[in-house]
Amino acid sequence: MKSKYYFLVILIFCIAGCSEDFLDNPPKGSFSEEVFFKTEDAGIKTVVGCYKPMDDHWNFQVMWYDVGNIITDDSNKGGSDAGDGIRKTEVGSGRPLPTNVMLNNLWNHRYSAIAKCNTALENITLETPLIKAGGAYVTDGEKARYIAEVKFLRGFYYYGLVTVFGGVPVVTTTLSPDEKNSLTRGSIDEVKQQIYNDLQACIDEPNMPTSASLPSAEFGRVTKDIAYAFKARVHMFFDEYAPAKDAAWQVINSGTFGLQDDYQDLFNSYEDGYFSKESVFTILREYNPGYTGSSVVPQMNIGRNNLGGWGGDCPTQDLVDEYEVGDARLIHTVIQDGDEFMKNDGSIEVHNYTGYDNNTGYHSRKAYVPHQRRPDGGLWQIDWTFYLIRYSDVLLTYAEALLETGGDKQEVANYINMVRRRAFLTTSRTDDWAYMRQIVIPEVTEQEFESNYKVKASDDLKAAIKHERRVELGMEGLRYYDLMRWGDFISTMQAFSKLPYANGKGAKVDSETWPYPIPQTEIDRTAGSIKQNPGYD
Repeated sequence: MKSKYYFLVILIFCIAGCSEDFLDNPPKGSFSEEVFFKTEDAGIKTVVGCYKPMDDHWNFQVMWYDVGNIITDDSNKGGSDAGDGIRKTEVGSGRPLPTNVMLNNLWNHRYSAIAKCNTALENITLETPLIKAGGAYVTDGEKARYIAEVKFLRGFYYYGLVTVFGGVPVVTTTLSPDEKNSLTRGSIDEVKQQIYNDLQACIDEPNMPTSASLPSAEFGRVTKDIAYAFKARVHMFFDEYAPAKDAAWQVINSGTFGLQDDYQDLFNSYEDGYFSKESVFTILREYNPGYTGSSVVPQMNIGRNNLGGWGGDCPTQDLVDEYEVGDARLIHTVIQDGDEFMKNDGSIEVHNYTGYDNNTGYHSRKAYVPHQRRPDGGLWQIDWTFYLIRYSDVLLTYAEALLETGGDKQEVANYINMVRRRAFLTTSRTDDWAYMRQIVIPEVTEQEFESNYKVKASDDLKAAIKHERRVELGMEGLRYYDLMRWGDFISTMQAFSKLPYANGKGAKVDSETWPYPIPQTEIDRTAGSIKQNPGYD
């Protein structure tokens, strides 16, 4: 059993602090920077501070699903009424205002995270004498790792900006007030290049460990494999298939990762899920009474009424209909009104999704935490988390990049079938945590899989990959990025807008929807030196 490092959830108090200005440096308590970086463990505390933005409940974790799921055809916002989560509705319509609070919060959060990274990189250098706990000096190798780690995180946060806003200001140093007020936008290519520079610096650093060599006590920190996997994702977003294929292959060829046999374990088990061989990059959590709070996502995105949730992120019928008969992933991805689970006191919890702004009848099973996994009975101190990158995503990325670069079609089909085989043959047909689920998944034999479900080299492999990504990664916050990079966002959302349960989502999506509007506050603050995106000016 791997020990739990709590890398992202315990040491974060060390470099806490936020700022009203997205480019301000985070404060160091009562210390000046000069004094702070002479204190014990200042280096690692600063690195942890750069992970800290991932622990933001609303502007990172809930936002992961707001952007990735809710503004797409995979889910609707849900909520108590039509006005609950109205900012998500505005973005989902395809024509949000530049004053939209959701987009403003996303912009501010990512730039605040980037500012933390820039501060770290300015204060952690090979020449900086950093002190460990106990008084020993941090070695040059450790400092080089810190620097590479922080550069990866900066690139990671920039990806969250460019994929929504397009070209944005590229800021790699702490700016003076005059510089902050006269920023200009970088082009998409310039932002992309900054991301690649940061990721490559991480990959090229000899002191950056691989996932296989990472001490178990440090599980959750960035590794070379994580950097390669994320680099593949970035290249895919920009239709750069050859480097995406090479980066994804580095992860596959490492031999470190694999698919868990039972898909449901990924979302219901710490050891067989978040700590498993399929987990490439995740935010670690576990039940710890000494630490106040887990993620707000389960509370936000499970049913209201007797369930105690807030009713957000409701899977659509369109997503449910995407699953083939016999695909066991369906029962482990969506949960529906009327399903029943056993509570810790022996009573039956009947899921009741009526009487609120949920016109789908479904919620995310991946966000639902059964009572047996709630040590204190509540939804707060639980071990729930989510994946930033899973190995099945890497396999499908490689398959797609291989196809797009003219690779062998049988090999492409083989990689798709690695993922499909689990879904149809080794994943539980039932929900092991439920008392009664209405979804019925019939058994599929090996012969039936070979005859009816296995992807063949002669099939439309691009269509097969698109289907497989949707059902394999359903409700995991990646749909938006896939639709965007495939060039399918406009047509998909326009078609979705005509469905009876769309409620206006996608109705205004057109060629000027993306990039989404730069927050008006940033344009005003810079007196217009930051220019608005076309269609929003």
